Amino acid sequence: MTANPIVSARVGGSLRLADVAVGDEMPVTSLPLTLQRLVIEASVNRDFTPTHHDPALAVASGAPAPYANTSMLMALLEAGLRNWIGLEGRVLELDFRMRRFNTAGSVLRIGGRVTGIGELDAEESTAALDPTVWGAADVQCWIEANDEFTVEGTARVALMKSDGTAVHE
Repeated sequence: MTANPIVSARVGGSLRLADVAVGDEMPVTSLPLTLQRLVIEASVNRDFTPTHHDPALAVASGAPAPYANTSMLMALLEAGLRNWIGLEGRVLELDFRMRRFNTAGSVLRIGGRVTGIGELDAEESTAALDPTVWGAADVQCWIEANDEFTVEGTARVALMKSDGTAVHE
């Protein structure tokens, strides 16, 4: 399998709520997780915990190899969502649980599936997110490495309605 770095998959506009159905899957985004990538990410986030970039210390701590930290995993999930919804869409909520290590040398696959479609909740409706123009989609999202789910989560995204009319669940 050939993996490409994360790049925007949506060209020519953002996803519209009217184009989404329960059960739809996000396009899978793949990313090789190299030691160099882990070192760069650790320096950007100032997370210098050696288990994230030092192979000997990672193994001594019980991990199979250096592994991605929480900030990196959150950014990867958001990048997968962003590739799917486009730049106009909004990530309203992202919750996840790390199940296994995402280690250097793995190819990570970020994916998701729509589990619900509806209106924005009252607390999500703002001047910037007018509920006559925006709706919401709930997404089960994940990261896989070596054919195992390593991260599982849920997200809620706001998408523009194609015609500004109410969404019916």
